[in-house]
Amino acid sequence: MNKLTDEQMAALLEAGYELRNREFKSPFLWSDINSRWLKEKVARAVLGMTNTRLSGQIIVGVEEGKQKELILRGLTDNQLNSFKDYDSIKGYIDGFSHTETNFDISWGESQGKKYVVFNIQEFHEIPAICKKDGQEKDVLKKDVIYARSKKAPYSTIPVTDIELREIIHMAVDKEKNDLKTRGWTKKYEVLPEDFYKSKVKDID
Repeated sequence: MNKLTDEQMAALLEAGYELRNREFKSPFLWSDINSRWLKEKVARAVLGMTNTRLSGQIIVGVEEGKQKELILRGLTDNQLNSFKDYDSIKGYIDGFSHTETNFDISWGESQGKKYVVFNIQEFHEIPAICKKDGQEKDVLKKDVIYARSKKAPYSTIPVTDIELREIIHMAVDKEKNDLKTRGWTKKYEVLPEDFYKSKVKDID
């Protein structure tokens, strides 16, 4: 894992609450069998960030208090080291997605406490769709598209029409960019109505 500078880590924590492109998770040991609920929550968050414009970060080591305030707990060295096996973690998360997700894992310190940061990229061509149910109730559901909600309070949710419109626009933008990189420069044009009438006449 790459190490973030203290300034970079502090900047990720400074808001004090979740943003659309930033989600927080409680400290846990990735390799602990009893951490399955949190692992599935992280997987859902990765899928959700993948389908969100500008994507974002998931920071592990921050708890939510009774008043919804964020408590900066940090991770123990044992917890931090459990996130070093990137291939295993990526394999686990990609096991819930029909398409490959793209993210890296870093860690950083702030005020003597350590955190893990998942930095997620947007989907490459088509959105991430959950391909199987999770083992924990109502965390991950097969065939559901997750995204970060566009309305506060922000969370990772099954898409509504609002988020779905954004995902469609993202996919169209990516297709246009792909066509440009392949040398496609011709602009789409609207053909005259007579063109379609002639085609119908030919069929008749």
